[in-house]
Amino acid sequence: MINLKAIVGLRVAVVAAVVGVVAFGAAQASASSAPIVIPYAKTCTAGVCVGTAGDGSTLRMQVTSYRTTGNAAQLTLTERITVGDISFTAEMSGHVSPAGFIVLNGTVTEDSFAGAQVHQRSNLVGGNETTTSWTGELQLLPASA
Repeated sequence: MINLKAIVGLRVAVVAAVVGVVAFGAAQASASSAPIVIPYAKTCTAGVCVGTAGDGSTLRMQVTSYRTTGNAAQLTLTERITVGDISFTAEMSGHVSPAGFIVLNGTVTEDSFAGAQVHQRSNLVGGNETTTSWTGELQLLPASA
C-alpha cells in the first residue's frame, strides 16, 4: 500500500505539472474564446513534475507551497511555461484530496495569454514512497477581449 503522506507530498508536484499543460493548450487557443482542453500524463518526485501533454510536448513544474490539512492538503504554485514559441507564467492554488486527486484553479499572470483562467484536475494512477504518476486534463479559458 502506498504511504498517504508520500502521495500527498508528491501530489503537490503533480499540480505544478498541470500548469505546464496549460502552456501547450494556450498555443492552440490563441484565437478562440472557447476553453482549450489538454490531456496530460506526468510523474512527480520531490515537488517537481515532468511529463507530456497534448501532442507530446514536454512539461516541467515546481510546487511553491504545500500545507497539510488533516488527510488532505492545500497548495500553491507559480509556473513558468515554455512550449515552442509560447511562454507565460501562471499562479495556481488548490486542494489535494485523500481520495487520490488534485483540483487547481488560477490565472496566467505574464506574457502570452495574460488574464486567461486555468482549471486542472489530476488523478493519481500509481506511485510509491518517492514518486507518483498522474493523468488529467487542463482547461485554459482565454481572457475576454
